[in-house]
Amino acid sequence: MGYKIKFGTDGWRAVIARDFTTENVKRVSEGASHWLLEQHEQPAVVIGHDCRFGG
Repeated sequence: MGYKIKFGTDGWRAVIARDFTTENVKRVSEGASHWLLEQHEQPAVVIGHDCRFGG
């Protein structure tokens, strides 16, 4: 858990398999869900997918 996840104006930028790992995706997802639950009575989430190679 040594990698510090950093967000900029364009979101989370990371190197796949080094910084962008399943463990870090889990950390980001859990953090976002906790924040949503704290901020909103009935939070909603929209999930998108980039169909391009590497997307």
